[in-house]
Amino acid sequence: MKSCWQLLSKGCFVIFTIVSLISCQQTNSPNLQYSYDNGPEIDTSYITIIPFEKNTAFRKPAQLTSTDLKEIDKILLKFAEDYNKHILSLLSPNDDKKNFLINLKDYKRQYTPTTNSKGEKEVVIYCMCHTFNVDWKKERIDVEDGGKCYFMLKVNLKTKDFESSVNGEA
Repeated sequence: MKSCWQLLSKGCFVIFTIVSLISCQQTNSPNLQYSYDNGPEIDTSYITIIPFEKNTAFRKPAQLTSTDLKEIDKILLKFAEDYNKHILSLLSPNDDKKNFLINLKDYKRQYTPTTNSKGEKEVVIYCMCHTFNVDWKKERIDVEDGGKCYFMLKVNLKTKDFESSVNGEA
């Protein structure tokens, strides 16, 4: 009969081997699905694409490429910089800036890409810092009020123009 130490050491060896094999196979995070052309990868754990389901004469569903995602990030950063600059001009020295400024790292994003009547790709982007236990990767989050916690951009990827709307507070 084998001793407990021999059985334990064989069991530890088997477990160690399985864990090693599993960890060696995982070279990429499952959340890194898109990558920029010759650039950093996009962490899609905070992004979802919700397809446009209405096919009309004025708007059709579209697909996003890694180049599109990179451009969307640039436009979102520009929006946040402009918004924060404006808000800072309104705040008093005693105001807690973190309660008023947008930090994009705090937001989940829903992208709905379409092609407009001119054939230009446009994306409606809903950004939210709370999802109310809704599966935000599958279901559109639509809220009223909520302040800077919820905002929307409509981006034209050809012209780089955007329209934005930050929710008000009730």
